[in-house]
Amino acid sequence: MRANLRNTLKLIIGTLGFLGLLVAVQAIVSHNNHRLDLTPEKKFTLSPRTQQVVKNLKRDVQVLAFINSDRQENFFLEDMLGRMANLSPHFHYSLIDMNRNPALARQYHAVQYGTLVFESDGQRKGTLMSSGESAVVSTMIQVTRSGEKVVYFLTGHGEGDLANEVPTEGYMKLRGALADEFYQVRTLSLTPSGAVPEDASVVVILGPKAQFLPIELSALEAYVQRGGALFILLDTNGSPSLVPFLEHYGVHLPDLIAVDPGKRLYAGEVLTFRASATARPHQMILSVNAPPIFSLARVVEVRGDETKGIIARPILATSGEGFATAPQNITKAGTVAFVAGRDISGPVPIAGEVAVQKGDKLGRIVVFGDADLANNALLDQGGNKDLFVNAVNWLADDPGQIGARPEMQQSGVHQFYMSAEQGRTVLLLSTAVLPGFFLLVGVSIFVWRRQRG
Repeated sequence: MRANLRNTLKLIIGTLGFLGLLVAVQAIVSHNNHRLDLTPEKKFTLSPRTQQVVKNLKRDVQVLAFINSDRQENFFLEDMLGRMANLSPHFHYSLIDMNRNPALARQYHAVQYGTLVFESDGQRKGTLMSSGESAVVSTMIQVTRSGEKVVYFLTGHGEGDLANEVPTEGYMKLRGALADEFYQVRTLSLTPSGAVPEDASVVVILGPKAQFLPIELSALEAYVQRGGALFILLDTNGSPSLVPFLEHYGVHLPDLIAVDPGKRLYAGEVLTFRASATARPHQMILSVNAPPIFSLARVVEVRGDETKGIIARPILATSGEGFATAPQNITKAGTVAFVAGRDISGPVPIAGEVAVQKGDKLGRIVVFGDADLANNALLDQGGNKDLFVNAVNWLADDPGQIGARPEMQQSGVHQFYMSAEQGRTVLLLSTAVLPGFFLLVGVSIFVWRRQRG
């Protein structure tokens, strides 16, 4: 009898212990939720940019998702909204069956299944789930932003044309990239007015070639002094008049071209390479999803000066294998070799920022030594698009929008980029390591069988 009682007590204690263990495991798992997304397009993973935007929400956002409860895509929609709600207490959502709530759907102008309506502080904007994650985030940005921000692109000096569709010459894709961030894009000529408009959040000078008039340089200087933001992309043959203008703000532009044989694209020219972050990475480069690709980039050195209230921060450079050389040292075939005493060894800076403190105003200037990185052909390659838009986010005082955007196409399907170093590794593995391994296995089996008779 006593033995049965002891066994019963052991069973009860063991059962309670097992239940306690299950509760503990559930508590740990619920507070440490990790998922493994094995889909090629990362369908169940929010992009870093989406996570950044949601985490930085400063006011409540309510999302009404109008659905048909019988559709399979509801699972993906609810999963995405649920993951976003877990990132911020300011994000709330509701799923509404359009067939059961037709009056509410009409009130919010929802005429299609999968319509998402965002509301925040009296602002309302809708989009479709089928438009993708980028459209969803852009709509959320639109309703949470206090006012419209305008990005002006300077004209009149041979700058890149935002209406040009030619791949290597036009910059039409830039307009769409900035529209996705809810920026109003306009062109600006400084000649008539001699001043930058008061509503300018950022002024972009994209690959100018001609000289600037003194009145134009004075307008840009006044804009920076009042706390404006300049984003200048200057090629090796760029406007000479900007060199002394930028020198005044601690941006030194020697007549040198950056070369990086170790980071060049496999079997490509040394003048086109993957740029590297500096030792102390700038915030705009931290979330870029791939190394940006620079081509025929000029050297950009930024220098701080406490007496002038100038704070300098480098952004991008070549690797340690890179170097800077004069344009005349590059052959017509686009090749050049490092010569000690003539060239400057790397890392060589190719992009930087200076902040200019003037009283209570803080002006900022970001300079890239290459404008081609943003043309129609290169914008979607590497991390170029993220880098350019992140720079605009940074200058427009929208750090919460900085992040890696979702890829528009599956990686590796329509594009394949490999650095020279990676190419050498693949070549070594395929021609030496793998054949040598199989040869060693074959010899070992042959010797083993001979020994066994």
